[in-house]
Amino acid sequence: MIPTHDDAKMTATPVPAISDPPRLIMGMPRGGTTAMTRALNADPRVAAYGESLFWGRHWVAPGEDGRLDADDLARAAELLRGNILVPYNGPGALASDPRVMPEAGAAAILESPAGIKPAVVFKAIGEAIARGAGREIWVEKTPHHLQHLERIFAAMPEARVLVMIREPEAFLRSYKHQGDRKSPEIRSRFHRLYHPMLASLVCRRTLQEAKRAVMKWPESVMLVRLDEVRSDPPRVMARIRRHLALPDFEDAEFERSNSSFEGVAASPKPLGAAEIIWLRLLTGRTSKALGLPIPNRRIAPIRFLGSVLGVVPWSIRNWKTISRLDERGIRGMIRRWLR
Repeated sequence: MIPTHDDAKMTATPVPAISDPPRLIMGMPRGGTTAMTRALNADPRVAAYGESLFWGRHWVAPGEDGRLDADDLARAAELLRGNILVPYNGPGALASDPRVMPEAGAAAILESPAGIKPAVVFKAIGEAIARGAGREIWVEKTPHHLQHLERIFAAMPEARVLVMIREPEAFLRSYKHQGDRKSPEIRSRFHRLYHPMLASLVCRRTLQEAKRAVMKWPESVMLVRLDEVRSDPPRVMARIRRHLALPDFEDAEFERSNSSFEGVAASPKPLGAAEIIWLRLLTGRTSKALGLPIPNRRIAPIRFLGSVLGVVPWSIRNWKTISRLDERGIRGMIRRWLR
C-alpha cells in the first residue's frame, strides 16, 4: 500500500540522495502526473515531487556565462519558497505540512555558491527534498516543462523524461471540471476561465510537444498514456521504472480515481456538441498520429457558431485575470499554443 501522509512526514535523518540521472515527469495537465508521483512514492526509496516550475514559469535566466549569481539564486529561492509543492497530503505524500518541501528546496538554493549552473541548483533542490523525506532518489514533475525540453536537455543531456498524455475527450472533461471540488469562489473562477477552444488548444499543443519529444529524443523520453497505466499498473510501471533507471519495486497499484470528479455530488454531464467539434477540429490530426481515439463526429453548426462568437465576451470577461499574468504565464503559453 502507498503510505499516507502520517506515515511519510519529512524527517531530518540524512541519507545519500542519488541525483544522476535526473528524472523528470511532465506532460498533459490533467494527465495523471500527480497520480504518478504518488504511485512512485510507494517505493520508500523514491521521493517524487512537484511542481517546481524551475525550467519554465519560474525560470531564472543565467548570465552570459551560463551561471547564476547571488541575486539570481535569491530570486530562484524566493520563487520556490512561494510555491506549493506536492504531494503533501493523502497517499504517497512526502510531508504533512505544505511549506516543508519548498523551504527545504529554497534553503538548498541559498546554500549554493554564486557562479553555479542552473542544472546543479535543480539537482540540489531534489536532493534536499529527498534527504528531508529520508529517501534516496528524487523525481521531479512539472507538466509544462514539456514546453522547455530544449532548455532541459541542453543543461542536463543525461536526463530521463516521462511524458504523460491522455485521450482528448477525457482530458477536456477533466479540465472543464477541475474546480468542481474547490470552494465556491475558486469553482466560479475556474468556470469563468473555461472555454472549449482554449482548452482544446492546450490539448493540441501538449500532444504536439509530446510527439516532437519522442521523435527528437527517443532514448531519453518515454511516452505513456494514462489509460495504459490505469489498465495494467504492474506491467506499465515496470516499463516506467526501467526507463527512469529506478530500482525494481512491486508497483501493484495506481490511483484510479479522477481528482476532478471524486467527491462531487452529481456526475458531470458528457461534453456538448460544440466542445466535441472544437476537439476534433484542433486535436484530431495530432491525436490520430499518436494513436489516440478521436471523439465521434457531432453535427451542431448553430451551437458551434455560438461557441465561436462566445470567444469575444470570454476574452473581455477574463481580460483582467489574463493581463495580470506575466509573459511566462498564460499569455506566453497562448502564443505557443497558437503556433
